[in-house]
Amino acid sequence: MKTSRTTLMVAVTATVIASSATVAAVGTQHFRLDSAESFFGGELEGTAIHSDGSVRVGASTERAEIKDVPTAYSVVSRGDETYVGTGTSGVVYRYKKRKLTKKYATGELLVASLAFGRDGALYAGTLPNGHIFRIDPKTEKITRFSTPKGAKHIWALYYEPKRGRLIAGTGPEGTIFEIDSDGVARVLHKGDASHVMSLTGDRKGTIFAGTSDDALVLEISPSNQVKVVHDFPGNEITSIDYLDGELAVAANEFKIKPGGQFKGGGAPARPSARPPGTRPRPGKGQLWRVGRDGRLEQLIDSKQSHFTVVEWAEDGRLYAGSGAEGHVLQVETDATYAIWADVEERQVLGLSLRSDVPSFVTGDAAAVYWVNPGLPKKPVWTSPTLDSGFASTWGRITWRGSGKIVIQTRSGNTQEPDDTWSPWSKKLKAPAKVPSPPARFVQIRAQLPADPTAELRSVDLYYLPQNQRPRVSAVQVGAKAPKPAKAGRGAQSSPPPASSLVKLSWTVVNPDRDAVRFRLSYRREAGGPWRPMFLEDTVLNQPKYTWDTESIPDGYYLVKVDASDEEANPENLVMHSEVVSQPILVDNHPPRITKLAYRNGKVQGEATDAVGPIARLQASIDAGPWRDIFPKDLLLDSPEEAFEMKLTGLEGKTHIVAIRAYDAAGNRVTDEIIAKVR
Repeated sequence: MKTSRTTLMVAVTATVIASSATVAAVGTQHFRLDSAESFFGGELEGTAIHSDGSVRVGASTERAEIKDVPTAYSVVSRGDETYVGTGTSGVVYRYKKRKLTKKYATGELLVASLAFGRDGALYAGTLPNGHIFRIDPKTEKITRFSTPKGAKHIWALYYEPKRGRLIAGTGPEGTIFEIDSDGVARVLHKGDASHVMSLTGDRKGTIFAGTSDDALVLEISPSNQVKVVHDFPGNEITSIDYLDGELAVAANEFKIKPGGQFKGGGAPARPSARPPGTRPRPGKGQLWRVGRDGRLEQLIDSKQSHFTVVEWAEDGRLYAGSGAEGHVLQVETDATYAIWADVEERQVLGLSLRSDVPSFVTGDAAAVYWVNPGLPKKPVWTSPTLDSGFASTWGRITWRGSGKIVIQTRSGNTQEPDDTWSPWSKKLKAPAKVPSPPARFVQIRAQLPADPTAELRSVDLYYLPQNQRPRVSAVQVGAKAPKPAKAGRGAQSSPPPASSLVKLSWTVVNPDRDAVRFRLSYRREAGGPWRPMFLEDTVLNQPKYTWDTESIPDGYYLVKVDASDEEANPENLVMHSEVVSQPILVDNHPPRITKLAYRNGKVQGEATDAVGPIARLQASIDAGPWRDIFPKDLLLDSPEEAFEMKLTGLEGKTHIVAIRAYDAAGNRVTDEIIAKVR
């Protein structure tokens, strides 16, 4: 997805079938996992879920728990040393070569911020009493360095190198202080905000500050002139980071204000295991980028979680910690993103990835994670528990991707896997019948090779639920719409009408309401040149198009949509964005019926399709009504299905038996045979 923001997406209406063998009985169904949303529900071990709907190799991490500590809130690194600020005992931990070597007690509740000074000293900002401590690099002693007047919460520290001054962002009076080498604090800026939550700056002496409760980002020039960069949505700028002219911003909306755990900024309102500075419920969060030219770009808009911390990497990627799911997101320069790391703790609170020993820290509970160089040895993605509704017989499992992917399954009859579940099955290196025993629930595990080009794009698992007793209840007069199929499960319905037309639609966010022109192109999923879908003299201004695929070969295709505001702007100001669809199956050719014969009182044959699977089989005797028949293995999950039907209770000796087969795209074929019944 290449676009200026993630809300520009393609919604492609294509033929995707998970068919039942018959409408009158329980038929073949399947689980399909082929989108970012469906993959997000799984567990990651050295894998990453990308917003384009693929699973790829992710980060290799090493975890160290900080025992008996509720949260690790802040982190900085220097050489091979990592310093972690914690709560609720307000201790700074030092790790050297990934081993705990020193603890520094502040006597406060939380070490909310850490920063190195020019002389190598480490400064620690705390709350709820607004003290700043200094750890001497030579003596390793910790002393109280400064207590800025009126400050109760030292949310952020930033050492400004050009003028050699320590900058502190504080609350509850929203004051920014500059502190000299003797610990004397002078007010640099005091606005209307209650809290200054985050600080960063450039090498020229410019300082950027993020505030609460008005979600402003301020720019303070070297001459101490203050201006507002932007008034962001929400009520708090929780984290900002600056690198090479680019400013990253985490703008959040919370119901509880910073420091709301305190009465008058003093002691906690009541004893609690929840660390001060954290919030009991996740908020809503947005990630923004402010470019060198001042242009704002929204990268991610999340309604489920806020963003606790952001940090640029040297390669231009942005990393963000989440406040609810224990995720570290990796955001690319084109605004696509991935869940880069998934940890067992709920909150990722501090990042130190732009260092010799990259690391991040978590809350609920406290842990420090180091990011290993290179790729993980065994990247594994495990699906969420998939519920078939009833005890089911598993059919084939198929997948698409690149690299030598190995698939395993396990099954059981409890929502959460436990000792009653079957063990993980043998490793499958190619699509095959699921080796796990019949059950209601199933789980899928995919192991990727340690190869950055490997990716898993989709998984399909077919199954046949156990037939249930029909029970008649109150009868209503009038048609009633069938209930929609559950998410991730194939619908019990007939194949769709065959058609070479594929209806495409997409969403575009157009803030300035310029006229937008769309160009569409396509290519095979496996590669090759992009081909225009229509001539250049066709001007498409509506976000939809009907694509006639009759003239192209069957297979999976990608569709690219290019959006341009060229009709409302001069050439040098024209803006473009592009988005690529998920793979679309084009199947315009019917299946074939072969080996049709009448032997020993049975009509036998095979239905085959070049793409598959066969989705429905029917039979008609002597031009009578069409009735569904099952394949020999009872599961419609393969491009080749053998069938047989016993002829009984017929009058006369000669009968015409017609067989009809559908593929998943709705293409059908009919053949017939004369059966001479003895």
